[in-house]
Order: sequence, then C-alpha cells, then structure tokens
Amino acid sequence: MTADTRARLLEAALELLDERGVDALTLRAIARRCGVSHGAPLKHFPHRAALLSAVATQGFRELQDWAGEALAKLPPDASPARRLRTGTRAYVEYAVARPEMFALMFRRDLLDPHDRELGRASLGGFENLVRLVEARQAEGWRADADPRLLTGALWSALHGTAELWSWGSLPLATGASTIDDVLDGLCEAFEIGPPTARRKRSTP
Repeated sequence: MTADTRARLLEAALELLDERGVDALTLRAIARRCGVSHGAPLKHFPHRAALLSAVATQGFRELQDWAGEALAKLPPDASPARRLRTGTRAYVEYAVARPEMFALMFRRDLLDPHDRELGRASLGGFENLVRLVEARQAEGWRADADPRLLTGALWSALHGTAELWSWGSLPLATGASTIDDVLDGLCEAFEIGPPTARRKRSTP
C-alpha cells in the first residue's frame, strides 16, 4: 500500500504539472489531487524537493527513451552524422512536446541536489550525446576538440533552441515556421551533417 500511495502521488504530480505547470506542484495540491491527507506526501518523501526530483527523474528517463526511439528507427548503416542529427532533434522535439516537464527538469532551485536517482538520470542523457559526438569525431568532424566540451557546447545550443522556441522568441526573430528549420540552421552551424528525415510526430 505504501508503494501504491507513492506511485499515486507521483501520478498526481505529473497530472498537475501537465495541466497547470511547475508552480502548481505544491504538496497540498498534490495530496488533494491524489485524494490523501495534506501530510501524506511527507510519509513517502522527506520534503517537496524529493517529490519533485522523482518527477524530474521520470522526465529525464522519458527524454532518453524519446531519443532512443528516434535512433532505433534509423537504418543499421546510418552514418554517425545522421545519428547525431537525429539525437539532437529528438532532444528539442521532446522539449517542445513536454514543455512543463522540460522546465521542471532544469529547475535546480526546486530539486534535491543530492538525489542520486535524479543525478544518474540527468547525466545519462548527456553521456548518450557524448557517445554520438565521439562517433562523429571518429569520422574527422572536429577531431581535435575535447568530446565532452564539444558535447557541452552542442547541448547548450540545443537547450537554448528548445527554450527560445517554446517562448515564441525564435519564430518571431527568425521567421522560421517549424522547429526543423531552426534545427537545420543549428546543425549547419556546427557542421554536423545533412538534415535528418522529419518524423511524423513533429511539433510545429
């Protein structure tokens, strides 16, 4: 029953996050949505940051699954360049499709910095991107660059693209009609490779 209540609290938090955003995630609101007493969340999580960290952990795992699904759809002989572009697009695609979750995942002021599960989940996606970068470097692309620093620069650009698109700033400033147009420009700037095929669940 304890495990069931914990799962219900997480489900309630996810519903509130999707419906009303990060600011709605108070312990009282989560308990009310779950149908338990206001003090019940503290029986399963030591504080609000722990509960929100569990939610954010799920987000990072969703992001990895999203990217993994995109890469799995590529043919076995897909080049490292195509795999890297597919991975970068998946990152931004997830952010645009799940804006509230994406926002929470990087709200370090609301999360528990000592949460081990969150730490592993958040670093896992970065490590996957490092591997894609290293494979591309093996072909000669920016071969002299430190792979982790190069990945960090690419990640920063992707994250900024995702946020600016979600805020409406990029469409306004660039005139781009789809996120793919912006991503093509980003990947051209990094000289990653030719555009990837656009997936059907693309968010405009």
